[in-house]
Amino acid sequence: MARPHIEFIQSQVIPFKSGLYGGARPEIETRMLSEDDMDGSASTVLRYPAGWSRTRPHTLDVDEEFFVLEGVMEINGRMYGKHAYAHLPKGYLRESHVSSAGAVVLTFFSGEPHASEAATATFEFDDRRLVEFIDTRTMAAQKGERKHMNSGDWDPSGTSHKKLYQDPDSGELTWLIGLEPGWRYNKSETHPVVEEEFAILGDICFPMGVMRDGGYFWRPPGIEHGPFATWGGTLHLCRCRGGPFSTDLRETDGPNWSPDYTPTLPAEYQAYVDAAGDRFDCEPGY
Repeated sequence: MARPHIEFIQSQVIPFKSGLYGGARPEIETRMLSEDDMDGSASTVLRYPAGWSRTRPHTLDVDEEFFVLEGVMEINGRMYGKHAYAHLPKGYLRESHVSSAGAVVLTFFSGEPHASEAATATFEFDDRRLVEFIDTRTMAAQKGERKHMNSGDWDPSGTSHKKLYQDPDSGELTWLIGLEPGWRYNKSETHPVVEEEFAILGDICFPMGVMRDGGYFWRPPGIEHGPFATWGGTLHLCRCRGGPFSTDLRETDGPNWSPDYTPTLPAEYQAYVDAAGDRFDCEPGY
């Protein structure tokens, strides 16, 4: 996978640009979180303007996975409100795709997306890989040991977990993790696969800074990270790429609750951070 190590950036500093790369939705805006320059896969935040619609039946030639951050989106008559999730395989038919009031949607593509008009009778997709709709707010959370995460003796105390998708062939996972206020973890971690996260709510202290709402990282395999802590609790959407998830753990002296922001970023993203200053790396005012 040819994506740079990004750990971490507050996505608010990345500008929105007109259109969706690949040209499928020219009227929307795209904030590019990370992109693979070899296979065209990407992680994005998409902003749909109020009144946006595409009413002709069509398909994409790649998988589209999304989580609604703000607003409402409608696909095939189904309403996707705040924190709704879906994984739509390539070839999935969108008879209509509308956002009457506008929406901001965390969206992942398995390659550069291109749209093709399609008749209802001719579309095909792998239904093993379809998750058409989850309202993650009402989905029951799992607590305690999570054997399918292959995380050794990782202590799940103070955490909750919602498994959203697992690829039937590769074993790649998408999940939500919540951490309660005051949670801390004294161990560091290493994974044999890419780990990707987007902070939906809250704060988490990493050795290289405090990631807040909108924070994002793409971490290549084999990079040790942690320990961790959170002052007020947090909710993250997580993905692993390149195979099933697992974790090796190492004891440390414990987390730094007030770390300086010292990220690992490609030059373009470092320039965005430098231009923003400390606007997104500060405590709330009281």
